Amino acid sequence: MLVEAAAGGVGSFAVQLAKLSGAGKVIAAASTAEKRALAEALGAHASVDYTQPDWPAKVRELTDGRGVDLILEMTGGNTVGQALDALGPFGRMVVYGQASGDEAFVNTQRLTVDNQAVVGFYIGAYLAQRPDLVKATLEEIVQHVREGRIKLQVGATLPLPKAEEAHRRLETRQTTGKIVLQPWVDA
Repeated sequence: MLVEAAAGGVGSFAVQLAKLSGAGKVIAAASTAEKRALAEALGAHASVDYTQPDWPAKVRELTDGRGVDLILEMTGGNTVGQALDALGPFGRMVVYGQASGDEAFVNTQRLTVDNQAVVGFYIGAYLAQRPDLVKATLEEIVQHVREGRIKLQVGATLPLPKAEEAHRRLETRQTTGKIVLQPWVDA
């Protein structure tokens, strides 16, 4: 399994959940050595720098040439095509974000050769249409957090008036984990 932005809020959570769920190999993709080290400390077996043009080849090396079975894709833009180069036969890419803000185009013909799939995921649709699935999954995840099997990563806590600073940090990829905005200031 490949987790993009593996040191971010969702990515760091996904690395831990994948490992806990028995993924054979979790590969973290992150832009800096520090972020890759964090992802590995959270349980990733290996990591790659997805700002480097050869990163899909490195993923293939880590999987003995096969590619990964699952990719959690949240970057968008050119990264989508690169990630598909790291996807193995019968693999699935789950797209749940477009952090780059750039559109991604997929040549569907390339999917048929190796029977690959690209699917979208949006939690809002599940909350509206399948709350039963969300409830059961959240109960399981909360139990993992309570019992310390998953550790939530908070990269920074800022007062609400510093929301602009929080956005700047996110946009310039200077964050790990989640940024928490506090609506109150301690006296």
